[in-house]
Amino acid sequence: MPHPDAWLFLPPEVEARVPSLLARLAAGGDGSPDDVQRELRHRIETLILEGDVEQWRAFLREATGMVAEYAGDDVEARTVLASILDDQFLLARAVSDLEATDLDARRRLGRAGATPPRSSRV
Repeated sequence: MPHPDAWLFLPPEVEARVPSLLARLAAGGDGSPDDVQRELRHRIETLILEGDVEQWRAFLREATGMVAEYAGDDVEARTVLASILDDQFLLARAVSDLEATDLDARRRLGRAGATPPRSSRV
């Protein structure tokens, strides 16, 4: 059984890039992009400091929903974000088995433009 904090080894791409990418997708919605980015940075930092793998995967699935439902013109942000999130699901398998909801999220990310390694496509 992996150590309960083993999920923290996951690359920091989510912490570094996801807040600004999601803020780009949320532009025109509630709150300014800067407010959205600031809130996401705080939320991710809190997850890293106080959360667990299940809370992390729940956040990844929530972000997946935002990516999958995005209907705007920022294809670059959507595609990069989809790939980052999909990578996180792939790497999370080293810590915990993926559940059906995670596998569904990966399929949605693929439809949103994620480009996983050929050997791990669903």
